[in-house]
Amino acid sequence: MHASAIKKGCYYLIPGLVFAIILAYVGRFGFLYAGADLQFHASRIFEFYQHIKNGNLIPVISTFSANQIGSIVPTMYPSFPVYIGAVLQFIFPPVTAMYVLMWVQLMTQFSIAKWVSKELGLSLTESTTAAFIYTMATPTLSQVIQQWLFGEVWAMSFMPLVLLGLIRLAKTTTDNVVKLDKKTISLLVIGFTLVILSHVLSFAIVAGYTAIFTLFLLIFRKNRWNVLANLSVAAIITILLSLVFLMPFIIAMLGNTLATPAATELTIWAAPNWHEFVKATFAIATDARFKTNTVGIIAFLAIFGVVLTWRKQDRFTKIATLVSVAVIFSGSSYVWNYLYDTKLGVIQFPHRVFIIAIFLLSVSAILAIRNVIGKRWLQQTIYIGLALFSFAFAVFNIKYGFVDRVNALAVQTDYKSTAKHPVSYAPMANFKVNNDDFENLMGYWDTYGAFDYLPENVDFNKSLQKKALVQKQELLQTEATSEPNGLTYKADLAKNTKTTIPMVGYQSLNYEITDQNNHQYQYKINKNKQLVIKTTNRQVSELTVHAKTPVATYVAWAISLATGVGLIIYAIWDRRRKA
Repeated sequence: MHASAIKKGCYYLIPGLVFAIILAYVGRFGFLYAGADLQFHASRIFEFYQHIKNGNLIPVISTFSANQIGSIVPTMYPSFPVYIGAVLQFIFPPVTAMYVLMWVQLMTQFSIAKWVSKELGLSLTESTTAAFIYTMATPTLSQVIQQWLFGEVWAMSFMPLVLLGLIRLAKTTTDNVVKLDKKTISLLVIGFTLVILSHVLSFAIVAGYTAIFTLFLLIFRKNRWNVLANLSVAAIITILLSLVFLMPFIIAMLGNTLATPAATELTIWAAPNWHEFVKATFAIATDARFKTNTVGIIAFLAIFGVVLTWRKQDRFTKIATLVSVAVIFSGSSYVWNYLYDTKLGVIQFPHRVFIIAIFLLSVSAILAIRNVIGKRWLQQTIYIGLALFSFAFAVFNIKYGFVDRVNALAVQTDYKSTAKHPVSYAPMANFKVNNDDFENLMGYWDTYGAFDYLPENVDFNKSLQKKALVQKQELLQTEATSEPNGLTYKADLAKNTKTTIPMVGYQSLNYEITDQNNHQYQYKINKNKQLVIKTTNRQVSELTVHAKTPVATYVAWAISLATGVGLIIYAIWDRRRKA
């Protein structure tokens, strides 16, 4: 028993060490390297860290980051992985914490993929290999390390749970008995909930493919009511668990006219054609290395391996491969040249769907080897070879497609963000930051995501840029101090004068504005969507503005937490009942 436990532990320890070695290699000089996506998500993590540090667990607006102007970003983006990142900021220095966070995500992705693979019939060694080559695939690592698509990679980690739930759902349609399958529903609920609480667009993608799969089952399989019953129960529970994000998000969307993230133009990178796909797969050219618009070399070769040995493959391997090819095609330019100008263009980067194919093809690669090669020792040798090759190919892409370039060209953020207004975007497109300079990232206003979900048509004027109060159309010398869901502004204010506050206002939120004497002010939101008050005949030198946490947000948290606790209690009771 002891030896078996050690063996099983090694199947996690060794991949964990490999991921740690790769991240240590990338960050060996003490820098965090990235473009603007990391800056945006680092700001979100820093925001939540500061709120928790100051005793607030539910950030509503950004007051420590995102220009410190009261952006509603914390409400509009799912925050499950952000809380994890914020907790790590308490344990490690800031940059170190970000690398630890990447490691935690990779281990989560690997562990879930390993468990799902085992549920699909793979052995311990086979499931470990499949999960390892899936996690080490070039596009997967690129999204984690280079692009820092934070919410997306966490959502990707949970997608195999949804896939397994759908596969089990298909297997429950062989007779006409309507029966709720607890394991199937649990997989769908856990998978969908964690995807929603990580990344909205990833949920939209998974929901879309689930709808297509469900339509297929309803048309070609028996027991349609069973499919609908299981999906309906899973959907209701998922909604209840996800209300913690969905309710505040929907209320904010309905209560305000917001500047939503702009769709980008369709490019070959976003939706590759065949030539670009193959070039990125084999990293043939320098500009094709460590790219995300591919499924990776092992997954790609698995397609041909299955096709060439088609007669020896089992039904699941054939179906998984065909579905993967269809998914790849659905994310290519051949489809999106016609769809991108429709409302579906909100997906921004169609190749995001490739992650589904990467997982299925990683499993198919292992199954194909098992189905063709009978000798166990030879199977094991090939599995080890695949793992070593995936590691070597990943390191090659990381070194020559990312690390060498950023070490040579990245600009260090060792200067204060307040030195110039507005700050030029150029350094932030390719920066490197160490522990001492980490907080400098929070002051830059011009970056991806900096203006997401601001009230529509806001002019980012000097008042907002400098966080300065305005009276009589003149900027006042102002000292701004961030607080959870609010800021305090210190300045010498004229009496009985209209005062514009450097904080944007949202119709869906209520604000409390007080001075140093605890006098509360009525406010309006002006044409530029900034909060405006009129001072009294008292001398005012300090204004504090707080956005109140909506009652609906507390209700949403209560419902989601109660649902989660209730499910855990039921699961424990059900397990003891069967024991």
